[in-house]
Amino acid sequence: MFPEDASSPIPNVNVIDINKVKKGGGSDLYLVIASPLPAETEPLERLMQKLETYLAFIGSEQFRSASGLASPENTRIIVKLHPNSDPKARELLERNAGWVRNNGATLVIDSDLSSA
Repeated sequence: MFPEDASSPIPNVNVIDINKVKKGGGSDLYLVIASPLPAETEPLERLMQKLETYLAFIGSEQFRSASGLASPENTRIIVKLHPNSDPKARELLERNAGWVRNNGATLVIDSDLSSA
């Protein structure tokens, strides 16, 4: 839906930024937003599309073969949200935590970019 855009805080909505597979099953998947995310329609839509990409990956055979069956207890999507992002970006993520949980993961929002 969205083409790559190097000038965007979310340059590519179709890739998983970081996937740390856990030995006991599940994964910690990091969605990194390294520059401030404004409360504008396109960047927020890109954020939601990226989140949807992560959920599709969690439901894929590729994920299951490496990490096993995802559950909210063993799989997290950790959004590394730039601390200077508009508060509406965090609010949008928080409103979608249930959607993420219903798709087999726990959503974590982290605005401390030093802890990757």
